Amino acid sequence: MKQVKDNLATRKGTTRTAQSRASTDDRTAAYRSVCMLLAGLAVAALIGFASAQVFAAGTDSSSSSSGSSYKVSNPSKAMRMATSLISKEKYAEALAQLETEVAADPKNADAWNLTGFASRKLGDYSRSEKAYDTALAINPKHAGALEYKGELYLTLKNLAGAEEMLSRLKANCSFNCNELKALRKAINLYKKAN
Repeated sequence: MKQVKDNLATRKGTTRTAQSRASTDDRTAAYRSVCMLLAGLAVAALIGFASAQVFAAGTDSSSSSSGSSYKVSNPSKAMRMATSLISKEKYAEALAQLETEVAADPKNADAWNLTGFASRKLGDYSRSEKAYDTALAINPKHAGALEYKGELYLTLKNLAGAEEMLSRLKANCSFNCNELKALRKAINLYKKAN
């Protein structure tokens, strides 16, 4: 009888140990699943961040006035200098660099966009509009040129033109589009002031 009790106790202990092992294995598997999920989310977030940083022009309302957030992939020396000068609000000097850039690469929509920006900041609205038009002829979906041309239209008291640029941004620039947000904000401020 004692042997039967010992066998039952051993079986119960074995069952409890097996249950404990199964429970531990389940927790380990759940932990691994959570870790894999978090790793996947981290990779997705990094990819999204990296793609957002590849190109940004006029990323917020402060950059609309300073241009300091403008990024260009693989910029030439003239573009690097122009971007630096714009961030220091040295627009006339930046234009000299940008003229060099567009002479060397007339299809550079980024250079034309910055030419429009610097010209607008210097009050040369005709030159600014021509430069934005050139950038948009090269790349009709250029978010920076659409935003900045909309801001030019607000400066010229052309609300309809600014709203047209906003519509084009809505059609071409969707998820977390800073240019869209900046132009929408500028239009709202314009409407409140007028």
